[in-house]
Amino acid sequence: MTDIGVMAPRDLAAGDFVAYVRRAEELGFAEVWLVEDCFFRGGFAQAGVALAATERIRVGIGIVPAVLRNPALTAMETAALAQFFPGRLVLGVGHGMPGWMRQVGAYPASPLGALEEHLRTVRALLRGETVDDGRLSAVRLDLPVEVVPPVLAGVRGPKSLALSGREADGTVLAEPVTEEYLAVARGHIGAAAVADGHRVVAYNVAAVDEDPRAARDAVRPALAWI
Repeated sequence: MTDIGVMAPRDLAAGDFVAYVRRAEELGFAEVWLVEDCFFRGGFAQAGVALAATERIRVGIGIVPAVLRNPALTAMETAALAQFFPGRLVLGVGHGMPGWMRQVGAYPASPLGALEEHLRTVRALLRGETVDDGRLSAVRLDLPVEVVPPVLAGVRGPKSLALSGREADGTVLAEPVTEEYLAVARGHIGAAAVADGHRVVAYNVAAVDEDPRAARDAVRPALAWI
């Protein structure tokens, strides 16, 4: 099954944000995705507003950089939204852009290791488990999460995609995602994970026009920097 969602622009004016997510719901989109790019708006704050302003649409946070938050805090923020709006939240976690992570002094010695620890810990806490791993000492969420939200990894490289297959409920792929790219990514994620329902979210730049050439021309500026 393929769902179609829409992403809110990261520089959308605050006064237009609620109208945007409500319009996405009215148009029948299954999901609205929110980015946490430096230095725009925080993902959890945006998600809280979007969930409160709508009734049905799922809200995806794609993505929060693992190294900017302690995994216990990520789990707490995620759990709060999942408790208030059960079944409507999707959390994306990734490495973060290296340049931005260096800019804020958060670039880790091992990006792969940091993401693996974050994913594993957050998912365990959301499931109600107690985490005592040397970094966290007997940490457990006090309020249960009845509907545990899926945690996806926003990653690109082969090793990170394989990690996503092992440690995440799904993967967020950055634009542009072609059929060939999707097939290769799924190969790195692993057949077992894909067969087990590992979800893939594919970002793409889109334009609608009766003339295919006009539609392609409209998206070219947005893809040029990529």
